[in-house]
Amino acid sequence: MIFIVLTTSLFFLLQWHDWFIEMPNVFQLSALDVYKRAEKLTVNGIVDPPCSWSVNFSAYVCSGHCPWVTKKIVKCTFIPRVINEKFQQNEMYCIPPPDNCPFHNAWLKEKLPRPLSPVRSIPTELLCNFTLNDLIPVNYKIGFRFSNYNGSGLNWSTNYVNIFRDQVKKREPFGSYKTKALYPVLEAYGEQAVHSKNCAVIGSENPWIEAALLEFGAATVTTIEYNRITTDVPNLFTITPSAFADRQQNEAAAGNLELFDSVWIYSSLEHDGLGRYTDPINPYGDFQTMTKISCMLKPGAFLFLAVPTSKYDSIHFNLHRVYGPIRLPLLHRYFHLVKVFGDGFNTDPNNFGWQPILLLQNKVGCK
Repeated sequence: MIFIVLTTSLFFLLQWHDWFIEMPNVFQLSALDVYKRAEKLTVNGIVDPPCSWSVNFSAYVCSGHCPWVTKKIVKCTFIPRVINEKFQQNEMYCIPPPDNCPFHNAWLKEKLPRPLSPVRSIPTELLCNFTLNDLIPVNYKIGFRFSNYNGSGLNWSTNYVNIFRDQVKKREPFGSYKTKALYPVLEAYGEQAVHSKNCAVIGSENPWIEAALLEFGAATVTTIEYNRITTDVPNLFTITPSAFADRQQNEAAAGNLELFDSVWIYSSLEHDGLGRYTDPINPYGDFQTMTKISCMLKPGAFLFLAVPTSKYDSIHFNLHRVYGPIRLPLLHRYFHLVKVFGDGFNTDPNNFGWQPILLLQNKVGCK
C-alpha cells in the first residue's frame, strides 16, 4: 500500500472544509456542487476521454474549491476548440481523475508559512506529493534562485510603464522575454477580453503585460504579486496574494464579489509552491491557484496562460515545473482549453523556455 504524506500545516488547512461563505440571493448549489458540475460540463458537445495515465493512478492531488464562488449558473458561450496536433497526439486533451480534497478551501494556500530562507530540496515528507507518487521526475541540476521579497518592493512609474506601451504601439519585441508572442493573442481576442474590460495579471515583476493591456484599451488592470508594488499609473492597481484573498472574502461576504473579464499569467504559475519567490512550499500551489482563478473570473471568461510545456513532465527545483500530459490536464480541470498559440511543445523536458500561450475559458458557473 502506498502512503502519501502531507505536512502538518497542509493537513491542518485541509480540516477547514466547513469554512464557507454563503452568498445571498443566488442559485441554490453548494460551492462543491458548482465545481463538480464544472468538471462534468460538456462543451459544444465534446466530451474529452479520461486521461490514460490515470488508470492506475494512486497519488494524492489537492486542487480544492473556492468557497465564495458565484453560485449563479448562467449561460456561457464557449469558443470551439482549435485542435493542436501535438496536444492531441500526446493525450493532453483528457479528463483527469477526481480531486482528492474537494472540500479544501484553495484560498488557504496563502495562509501557509512563507520560507524566510532558501529551500534547496523538496522536503522528504512532501516528495510523493510533488512528484504525484513518482510519476514526475525531479531535476536539481538546472539551477537555483531565491528572490527575497522582504525589501522595499518595486515602483512602476508612469514613465516606466510608458516605455513598454511605446514598444507595444510599434509592435516591437518587448517585455521581460523580449517577445512578440503576445501580439497575435491581443489582436485576436482584444475586443472580447481586453477592450473596456477588467483584467488581472498574476505574477509580474515588470509591467509589460500590464502595459499591453492598457494600450489595448483595458478599463482596469489589477496585478497580483508577492512583491510589494507601488504605481501612479491610472487604472493600474497592485495587490499581494494574501491581501487579495482577504479582499475577495470580504467582498463575497458583502455580496459584492469582484469578477474579472480576463486573467493573464505569463511564466509565473509554474513557480507556484516551489519557494523561489518566497511563496509557501506547496506541492499543489499551481492547482490551487487555478481554482482561485475560477472564482475570480466571470463564468465563461478568459484565462491566457503561458507555462513551460513538453512531451514529458518534470520539476526543476526550485526554479519551475515543466508541464506535460500528466500535470497539464490536472491544471485546467475547471477550464475549457480552446487554443494553443505557438507550436505546442518540443520533446526536451529540460527546455523550459518553450512556453506557448494557452487560451482557456472558465467552466465554473456555466450551464
